[in-house]
Amino acid sequence: MRWTARLGIVGLLLARSLSMTAAMMTKSRFRSWPITETGALEPSLQAMGLRVPASEIDGTSTDKACLSDALVSVGPAGRGGTGSFISESGLIITNHHVALDAVRRASTAGKDLLADGFVARSMADEIADADYEVWITRSCVDVSDRLADVRAEPDPLVRANLVRDRRQELAREAEAGGAGGEPSVRCEVQEMWPDRTYVLFTYERLRDVRLVYAPPMSLGCFGGDTDNFEWPRHTADFTLLRAYVAPDGSAAEHSPDNVPYKPQRFLRAATRGVSPGDFVCLLGFPGSTMRYAPASRLAYSDQVAVPQLVSDFGAKLRLIAQHATDRATALKLGSAKKGLANEHKRSVGKRVMMQKLRLEAERRAEEEALCAARPEAAPLLGRLAEVYATLREGATLSEALDGMRGVYHGSTLLAVGHAVHEAAVEAAKPDGERETAYRARNLPFLVKRLAKRLSDLHPPHEAALLRRACSTAAKLPLGLLPDHLAALEATAVALEGGAAALPALATLAADDLEKLLSGGGDLVQPLLAGEGGEGGKGDGGAAEAVCRRDAAVAAAAALYPAYVADRDATKALLSERDQLTAKLLELQKSVATDEAFYPDANGCLRLSAGHVEGYSAADAVQHTPVTTLGGLVDKHLEARLSGAGEAVADLVKGEGGDFDCPQRLVDLCAADTAVAATPCCVCYSTDTVGGNSGSPVLDANGDFVAINFDRQRLGLMNEFKWSAEYSRSIGTDVRYILLLVGQYDGAQWLVDEMVG
Repeated sequence: MRWTARLGIVGLLLARSLSMTAAMMTKSRFRSWPITETGALEPSLQAMGLRVPASEIDGTSTDKACLSDALVSVGPAGRGGTGSFISESGLIITNHHVALDAVRRASTAGKDLLADGFVARSMADEIADADYEVWITRSCVDVSDRLADVRAEPDPLVRANLVRDRRQELAREAEAGGAGGEPSVRCEVQEMWPDRTYVLFTYERLRDVRLVYAPPMSLGCFGGDTDNFEWPRHTADFTLLRAYVAPDGSAAEHSPDNVPYKPQRFLRAATRGVSPGDFVCLLGFPGSTMRYAPASRLAYSDQVAVPQLVSDFGAKLRLIAQHATDRATALKLGSAKKGLANEHKRSVGKRVMMQKLRLEAERRAEEEALCAARPEAAPLLGRLAEVYATLREGATLSEALDGMRGVYHGSTLLAVGHAVHEAAVEAAKPDGERETAYRARNLPFLVKRLAKRLSDLHPPHEAALLRRACSTAAKLPLGLLPDHLAALEATAVALEGGAAALPALATLAADDLEKLLSGGGDLVQPLLAGEGGEGGKGDGGAAEAVCRRDAAVAAAAALYPAYVADRDATKALLSERDQLTAKLLELQKSVATDEAFYPDANGCLRLSAGHVEGYSAADAVQHTPVTTLGGLVDKHLEARLSGAGEAVADLVKGEGGDFDCPQRLVDLCAADTAVAATPCCVCYSTDTVGGNSGSPVLDANGDFVAINFDRQRLGLMNEFKWSAEYSRSIGTDVRYILLLVGQYDGAQWLVDEMVG
């Protein structure tokens, strides 16, 4: 499939007097850039070591197939991490932890693919996953002028809603006119510079995605949480998937008649790998950065947001540990545990590094210099400090309301109850004025997310989450009455009573959930108003029965006024913040003539570049940038002999601990010194954050040499600052990938496909 209208927007994102060809030679807060900047950066990238022409990289600015056309966003509903086509037959490589949920759902207690791994011996053996999609970036078009009128609205809350509505309207219009019809096209309008520039991204959606290969958990997660965000690493954090389409090449739902997708461009696996000092670059969909954030925002993160998250996620991890006492339950809770543990450790490390590197003090010094040069910056910074002070004052209440909405792997029933009630409220509005999640173009994604959560619900664990959220909310004036709390406690008791006693909401089928969320106004509002009963409409089936007696829906209705007040107050504050930040950035650009400015990362396709290089980790500790399988075996043996493996045993991994390793791999290394010397992981000085998981690491020729999966601890401050000295990303070496797939697991047909 080809998109004939790809519009390049090189230089469109900002108007700067600085010469773009010298941008990397000047000071910059970034070592990653929007993909559309690639052409302008070519001289600097070539000076670093790039040999492939920039015109071969950015596929959003040309009709020619380029390296970026091999990139996909992959996961449930197309979001989760980065992947890339690694063969002409739709084979995709992504991280093991990105595809973890697909592997988990394909597993059972009797057929544990998560613990044992999976190897398809032919395409016929590949396993479909209904939730996973891959999205391919097809074009990006600047639409800033289409939002100019709504951005001029003086009231912050009204402006926020008008900007939201216009962005959704532009995306909907683009989808309606997209090639292939709306189901195969997804459009999103992303803010690039706060309150200034907006870009419409068009993605092709491939919806038949199948599992091809996954290493056993002991290798795909080798080192576990102990090694997470640490170096040296020895993790085989990769999985192979395959995208399928209808026989005519169009995107389609899963069908046995579908055929492998033929990408416009795929990456070649370079069997030679890389060496210390080599140039590397990577492409991916990094999440959010805050490189221009004022000191008041850094202080809020350090003192409020991150500590709240660490406390909340730590408590949720303890609840999982209490309830995941058998393999079946561990499989259900595995994705939640993995996500919570990763973010918990990342947040702790990020806070440590923020303070160790004195980032807030550094930013305050920048602001003092700016105010000295441009005094009009002082009132802007003062008002930003007031905005964050107001957010700080409301943080406890906001956190309690989040808990009663089941966010961040909280109570599933509270999450569904809130969505059911809010859908009823939003259904009364025209589609173009609804909150984003409840618009017709977005509702199917919400249904999928909630249906997945219901399928993963473990009743005793859900009871504990429900009680925890209620305990916090009951202490605050949020509108909950004793009757609401009593009904929720009765729900918790029912959850502990076994399958026969489960509340109807917990067993809701996806079709009924869709009815509730799309027809909520007809089903929910009369019932909450006491008009249901025997005299109600009676045509909602299971959906109506849920609403008539569900405690979570009733609690959501009671909390809704407090929730809306908090939501709108926060929305107004953030809208004002963005306007202030935009004005502040203009002043910064006028003063910092030696700095190249780029937009913060926001989930859109970006390029980063660096070199394979180590770093000084601590006093008298110097790390080199390549590990080997021999080092993996050393870690495994040391853990086994010291008993550490038992001490960190983890049911989600199966039997054994963080440094468990199949004996077959140990024996293979012992029998062949060349195998033991195989490079395992590499580290490099690119600029990555969350969302770069699965990014392909390319050499100077644009060939695949590793798959990015992590950062080391010193790089956890990348959301706020990239550092040539400290920022290091970590990837699984292509030579380890090929060895595991071919020599270890005997899937030579896949190796041939990747290197052929």
